[in-house]
Amino acid sequence: MRALISVANREGLPRLAQELESLHVSLFSTRDTLKALQAAGVTATPVEELTGFPDILEGRVKLLHPALLGAVLARRDRPRHEEDLRVHHIEPVDVVVVNFPPFLTEEETPLADAMEQLDIGGETLLRAAASNFEDVLVLIRPEDYVPVLQEWREQGEVSLETRRRLAAIAFYYLASYDSALASYLHTSSDELFPSIVTMSAQRVRNLRYGENPHQQAALYRWPSSHKPGHVRGEATLARAEILQGGELSYNNMLDLDTALEAARAFTVPAVAIIKHTNPCGLACGDSLLDAYQQAHAGDPISASGGIVGCNREVDGDTAHELSQLFFEAVLAPAFSREARSILRAKPEMRLLATRAPLEPRKRATHSLKLDHRPAHPLDVRSISGGLLLQTPDLFGEQEVEYTVVTERDPNLEEVTDLMFAWKAVRLVKSNAIVLAHKLALIGVGAGQMNRLASVQLALEKAGSRARGSVLAADAYFPFADAVEAAARAGITAIIQPGGAARDDDVIQAANSYAIAMVFTGKRHYRH
Repeated sequence: MRALISVANREGLPRLAQELESLHVSLFSTRDTLKALQAAGVTATPVEELTGFPDILEGRVKLLHPALLGAVLARRDRPRHEEDLRVHHIEPVDVVVVNFPPFLTEEETPLADAMEQLDIGGETLLRAAASNFEDVLVLIRPEDYVPVLQEWREQGEVSLETRRRLAAIAFYYLASYDSALASYLHTSSDELFPSIVTMSAQRVRNLRYGENPHQQAALYRWPSSHKPGHVRGEATLARAEILQGGELSYNNMLDLDTALEAARAFTVPAVAIIKHTNPCGLACGDSLLDAYQQAHAGDPISASGGIVGCNREVDGDTAHELSQLFFEAVLAPAFSREARSILRAKPEMRLLATRAPLEPRKRATHSLKLDHRPAHPLDVRSISGGLLLQTPDLFGEQEVEYTVVTERDPNLEEVTDLMFAWKAVRLVKSNAIVLAHKLALIGVGAGQMNRLASVQLALEKAGSRARGSVLAADAYFPFADAVEAAARAGITAIIQPGGAARDDDVIQAANSYAIAMVFTGKRHYRH
């Protein structure tokens, strides 16, 4: 029996080679892999001895030879194939172990340099072996070496079921590689949505359960488009490190994602508390502790059992306050040693560190292109029979543009709170209304079927705190009734997109109560 080995990831390679030798398998390998095998004391033969052809064009065609591809593609149950091998003096290959470096590029990588990365021979050989999995054992991942060889030793062969599973892994591997290449080549196109979309994602872990306990779920992440260990800007939930706590559920991940988006929206210390993907608390402060206390005060009843997002390292003082209540999880860029020590007493509280700053996105939606890929460029959502893709609803670092449409301009304190509320309302399920005062949420109306109901819900949550606060709406007010309800509760300023057929009636109602109102011209629905 013969094995052909050409690997970039050499983890477990010496043991694999030694196990194959013990099974009386002759080893052939490409130049760099051969050096690694020889350094480990393993006997292997250069692949050129199979082909009778030298390594030319800087290694571009070392694996593209009929003697290799024929040895891998030949079906053992077809006499014609056996005869062809005999006539051309080709010995069949029974095991193919191939992997190659991931296709890694930065936005500024020149096309010629990117194309130099391609491993045409490795891809071709891997595809050939996987297509003939009944006769050829194909291995890619080092984690598969031990269990497969154990099965071989114990059963005397590798089962067809295992061979088929390994072939599927190979084709997924190839698809991921080709998807990264296609994505890179497409970045030069002005077409935002290509006619064919391929999406490759790597499973990170299985989750505790799905949206409900009878559902199953798993977390996948987009492959990194940059070199391992090189942080490229944005923090992502899929790459956050779990420092403490048990398994996460599907719902936990959704809430954590909202917590991350809420916390990263601000440059000053900010804390968000999320329940069922809506912020029940959100505040900015002079310190993280101050921000947390204000966020918790926004809705202390709903905060219990929530998910907390922080845009600063969690320090000891903040950790002490967090430890006084039950929270499902806390996400932050990092946790100080003192904070870890304090929160260790709450083992049920999951701690997640992004290991990257939580800061406002660097690009606004209108300038987004496919080469913007800290994680993945587009929002993806499944529907029956297909997918929906859209550009994300991002806030850039620039100030929000607005037009004052009422007789009274908002004062400086109102403008500050309006900008805060406008960032907050985009995180709330539509129809969405938020009330804010002194850079903190004091009332939220989420997910109601009409805007007036959302206003009433937010006012009810705020109670007497509504007086002197500002209001943000994710979409226009179709009637003046919501403004009148807000005015009676003491709201002093409103920010909304505008654009309703009855905008004049809404503005007139605001003027009659001396409410300052601004239009942004941009809607922020969230479904």
